[in-house]
Amino acid sequence: MTEVHEPAPSLSEVLDRFVNSVFSAEDRLVVQEALQDREDRIVGHLHMAGMQFGLYPQIVAEVLATVGLGTPPTVEGRALIRQQFVTLMEELRRQQGSG
Repeated sequence: MTEVHEPAPSLSEVLDRFVNSVFSAEDRLVVQEALQDREDRIVGHLHMAGMQFGLYPQIVAEVLATVGLGTPPTVEGRALIRQQFVTLMEELRRQQGSG
């Protein structure tokens, strides 16, 4: 998957801009947890919509991991998402006779 745009800043990077200027470090954690929960719920809805519209879950997972929406996967989890995406893309290319 080719990166076309700059990656979006993480929730943590955005919140770091406001520590001590608008809210305290403790407030930051509360706000980050609330925003992370919101993103995780959005991710769940996007996965469900993907299934309902027949999108490959490997593509949905790769796009969400690439844009950084929701709780970031572990290093191992990210590697697995990427590997499954690459495997799917190779299989689709073979099925289309171009690989």
